[in-house]
Amino acid sequence: MALVPVPPIHDGPLFPEVDMGAEPSAPTVRATVVQASTVFYDTPATLDKAERLLAEAAGHGSQLVVFPEAFVGGYPRGCTFDFGVTIDNRTAKGKEEFRRYHASAINVPGETVCVHVF
Repeated sequence: MALVPVPPIHDGPLFPEVDMGAEPSAPTVRATVVQASTVFYDTPATLDKAERLLAEAAGHGSQLVVFPEAFVGGYPRGCTFDFGVTIDNRTAKGKEEFRRYHASAINVPGETVCVHVF
């Protein structure tokens, strides 16, 4: 499932370059920090979104792209859900919400994510 194409949010670099004061002979790595939320309850759409953001960052020369913790199958920005839980009780709506949330999770490493340690 693909996202609906949208125009770029910006026209320039994703983030301004910052001089970290490294030794002149040290290699330079261009990195991008992504600040975006998951597509709630839709892992394939979230992966499509990640792929689009990765391609955009690579187009600006990024060699390293960092996403928020739990971007895939994680907590949507601003979510305040409680899965319908109160002490010793869970509502039917909360059970269904938790089931959908759990179904959006991925295994790491697994079919969706590979782990590389260098």
